[in-house]
Amino acid sequence: MNSIVASADELTPTAWAGLIRRYDHAVFLSLLSAGLTPRAARELCHDTWARLYEQWRAGRLDVLQLPGLAITQAKFLALEEHRRRARVAPIGEETLQRADPRASPEDRAVARQLVDQVEQALERCPPRARALFELALANPDTPHAALAEQSGISLQRLRQALCEVRARLRLAVKETP
Repeated sequence: MNSIVASADELTPTAWAGLIRRYDHAVFLSLLSAGLTPRAARELCHDTWARLYEQWRAGRLDVLQLPGLAITQAKFLALEEHRRRARVAPIGEETLQRADPRASPEDRAVARQLVDQVEQALERCPPRARALFELALANPDTPHAALAEQSGISLQRLRQALCEVRARLRLAVKETP
């Protein structure tokens, strides 16, 4: 795909629409290759173009080099989203121990039951899928493509295994009263 360098002063909203159509797929593919799900990649593409358009409208873009600028912006947004999610504490024994001391014994019992159900659902997963899930969980900053290569499987197979485990865990959580 050819890249373009244009003066931001020369662009119009119609020209922006054309640039988005032309380079959106390249940005989407770069996010997929970084290990994002198609849905997350699509959302980040949309956010990327919206942010770049806002910067252009505010006069903060002098030169527009595409698709490089859009890909860089998209990966930055993906990293920010990952950092935001990493700040949220996972459910587990440590979380239960740090639970609000004002929580009622009933709330703590429900939380313990939920953790037990999730752990049991994880144990019922196929061993290979469980191992891949635990590998991805232990390496949140590593792109799925690198984890797949490290495991000697295709990226698609890794994603299938992760989706299978997540679906089982979601089902276990939904079954909790």
